[in-house]
Amino acid sequence: MTIRLTGTEDFGEFCKDVQLFNDYEGKSQLSTWFGQSSHRWTVLRHNLGLSICDNEYSEAVIMKQKHDNLPELTSKFFLSGGVRTVTPNVPGVSDDYEEVVGYNYLFCLPDVQEFEHFTANQQDQNIKIYWNADLLSSFQSSFDQLPALLEQLKENPMKQRFHQPLGVTTPTMQLLLKQILQCPFRETLRLMYLEAKVLELLVLQIAQWGENHHPLQRSLYFRADEIERLHHAKAILNQRLPHPPSLLNLAKEIGLNDFKLKRGFREVFGTTVLGYVQSLRLEQAKQLLRGTNLLIAQIAYQVGYESTSHFSYLFKRQFGMTPREYRQPKGL
Repeated sequence: MTIRLTGTEDFGEFCKDVQLFNDYEGKSQLSTWFGQSSHRWTVLRHNLGLSICDNEYSEAVIMKQKHDNLPELTSKFFLSGGVRTVTPNVPGVSDDYEEVVGYNYLFCLPDVQEFEHFTANQQDQNIKIYWNADLLSSFQSSFDQLPALLEQLKENPMKQRFHQPLGVTTPTMQLLLKQILQCPFRETLRLMYLEAKVLELLVLQIAQWGENHHPLQRSLYFRADEIERLHHAKAILNQRLPHPPSLLNLAKEIGLNDFKLKRGFREVFGTTVLGYVQSLRLEQAKQLLRGTNLLIAQIAYQVGYESTSHFSYLFKRQFGMTPREYRQPKGL
């Protein structure tokens, strides 16, 4: 069964709990027979906004959303789960794309209607930062190293639409996201702390975009239908994570040759097919380590690794600690 919601009206109907903590921070919660959703927001200085969203539905949900007509930029970081978004007939934006755990995105979608597809029985958590390009102009410096599109937005904040995947959320970014979720302060100190972390995240994200700028530009050589097939490949990997198809079989299934699959995956998503599968498996393992009492060997097998020692090696290389250390933090 699929639940269809119109973002503003239906969310307002189901949302029975809205808390305003003060003039700059609040939280809304949705509770229905088909799941839960919460949204906490904070208004900071410099036209910055921070949003923390958690969703988990027992049924598949399609939510119709409408962006306002302001040329606002959104930086988005997925901490768990993911969402498929359909944006029909929007020049410069893929008709159908996915945002997934472990990756970050930057987009500007003024006056765009989209349909977000949430998977049943999947926890989705993301952090979003809302900001304007004139934030960059408030710093008295040149921005020669900015990506061209961001430079254009800084000089002329027009209603230009784009959705840009920027690559893997780095360990430094992950630490900042964790610090935002676990902010130890209140009132004024909380605002100062969150603003500092938000600005640092934006610096890292813009720098990442600059570093990956040339590879991302080369992806323009892929036709729109080929990019759509690459997104289809990613969806297949999400669905068959424990036992993904081989590279050749995946290429055949989406209708591309293996060379285009490998090159396109790196240029469009900023990682290799193997790297993407490994990242998803290890993120899923993290959730199982903290959220279940399964043995480490069982978790390794469940996410697709027959060798527990190999799983432990990859986990430590990715997160800097063994699965056992992650499950039992120091001091507990």
